[in-house]
Amino acid sequence: MKRITITVLLSIFVAVLSKAQVKISINVCPQINESFGARVGTDFDIRLNSRWSFVPGIYWSLRNRQTTNKSTTNGITTNTEYSDVAHFITSPLHLGFRIPCKDENSFALKLFFGPYIAYGIGGTSKYTENIDGKVAHYQYGAFDPDGRYKSHFDYGINVGINSLIKQQYKVGLFYEMGLRKIYNTNNVFEDVLGELFLVNKINFALGLTLGYQF
Repeated sequence: MKRITITVLLSIFVAVLSKAQVKISINVCPQINESFGARVGTDFDIRLNSRWSFVPGIYWSLRNRQTTNKSTTNGITTNTEYSDVAHFITSPLHLGFRIPCKDENSFALKLFFGPYIAYGIGGTSKYTENIDGKVAHYQYGAFDPDGRYKSHFDYGINVGINSLIKQQYKVGLFYEMGLRKIYNTNNVFEDVLGELFLVNKINFALGLTLGYQF
């Protein structure tokens, strides 16, 4: 009985998607947080009317951050370099608006905007500390108490523009800004800046979208 129920529900789901004119795309997106990263995943373009669509997606996202901190106490200089690599599952929930073009079968443009949610699933935080020439190396899990991420959960907004060439090849740009403080800061100065301007405390990403639409 369970198998029959699941089969019926899947059939209804597929039928609804077919009626809704859903387009699926596979995307590879180089991105910059504070250093080079990337995301890979898929979007579902669900057409609502002639211009608007709902475009949810699911991505694996690699976030890289490289930061440094220099301080001097009692004549002793300490240089600390931080290298953070974190893996997130990210789900953008976009509304898309198709911009009228002369021949949309050959070339189409779409603006998109909406929230995203993300969850960190792993990564590493590496420290290299140089105190007057004495170098020490440390490594922790990115989300461990000594890691640089204070939270697995992240959310924010994502906006951008995509072009679709011959209804198949996707090229676009996106910008992502987090609304949750997820990074630990290096020092008191950065902590104050983070409180005032959110610098070094939230996720920022600028990326290029390269994809294929089915």
